[in-house]
Amino acid sequence: MRICCMIASLRMGGAERQLAGLAAMLRKAGEDAEVLTYRDGDFYGQVLADAGVPHVRIAPQGGDIAIVRRIAGHLKSSGCDVLVSFLAGTNIKACMVKRLCPGIRLVVSERNTNRRFLPHDAFRFMMYRRADSVVCNSFSQSGFVRRHAPAIASRVCTIPNFVDTVHFAPSERQVDGNSLHIVTTARLDKRKNATGLIRAVAMSGCSGLRFDWYGAAEDDSYSRKCAALVKRLGIDDRFTIHPAVSDSQRVYAEADAFCLPSFYEGTPNSLAEALSCGLPALCSNVSDNSLYVQHGVNGFLFDPASPRSIAEAIQKLAALSPGEAEAFGKKSRARVEELLSEKVFADRYLSLLKGLEGGQSVQP
Repeated sequence: MRICCMIASLRMGGAERQLAGLAAMLRKAGEDAEVLTYRDGDFYGQVLADAGVPHVRIAPQGGDIAIVRRIAGHLKSSGCDVLVSFLAGTNIKACMVKRLCPGIRLVVSERNTNRRFLPHDAFRFMMYRRADSVVCNSFSQSGFVRRHAPAIASRVCTIPNFVDTVHFAPSERQVDGNSLHIVTTARLDKRKNATGLIRAVAMSGCSGLRFDWYGAAEDDSYSRKCAALVKRLGIDDRFTIHPAVSDSQRVYAEADAFCLPSFYEGTPNSLAEALSCGLPALCSNVSDNSLYVQHGVNGFLFDPASPRSIAEAIQKLAALSPGEAEAFGKKSRARVEELLSEKVFADRYLSLLKGLEGGQSVQP
């Protein structure tokens, strides 16, 4: 089976990482897979090179219609059987390509979670009628698509993200009962609710507490707002904001726990990585988070709109004994191995694609 995995670019990002990983897994499974992009960016190029996956670059000149025609021309000449696209803009282009290449099987993948149904969502879901399968990376988004696009409900399935459980593995660091180092690795923006976490840290009253947030953009207004709030609340000795890092595994290895206070999520890569590294987690009770962070088992859930709720979750984590915290971490790792491993991800996609090849409707 000849499979083309398409995304706008291979710039640094969660969706880009997942698509590059999928192509590598398909190649390893013996499928003839390639990656196609039409914008600049090659952060994950080495992942493809190491796996022997060809990277086809379509010239971006001439606007979207010209790009769609060039993509269709390549797919026809290459003998593509299945086109797998990631992210909304690319999915719409893929649906346009399907019209020019009706014999190709099309899988579009939703990588975000909607909170409201807007006109552009209605247009996107209408375009998805040309797709053979619609994959969402969260169960909450699958439910959203089915509710608002009943015409394609039978073609919607859920395949959560994968995490590299070999690279993101527990460290040998011992838990110190006298201190608590909590990290967040996420873009510092309003969606991620950094200000809510900062206020919660200020009101938590826990001794020995240290927070490090990695993900500030250079000269960004929200980053400046967060830094000013840290200083105004007098917690600059406990809460530090850093630029994003490429080696997040090192950050997790030096931490006691992870926190993700987002207002909404899909299947967050950073949470999956932290759990894979054996960290207890503090997490917003939104989207699919409760599937991976079980309250009182491997972490604590909270209401992201309430700094008091976040502070209470911090206090519960701080009250754990070293032995209890270690047990939480082991359960985090087990949760990832069960639900988010590369094998689970690859098996689900292979099941879906082979079903499409055989003309079947498959729910992986």
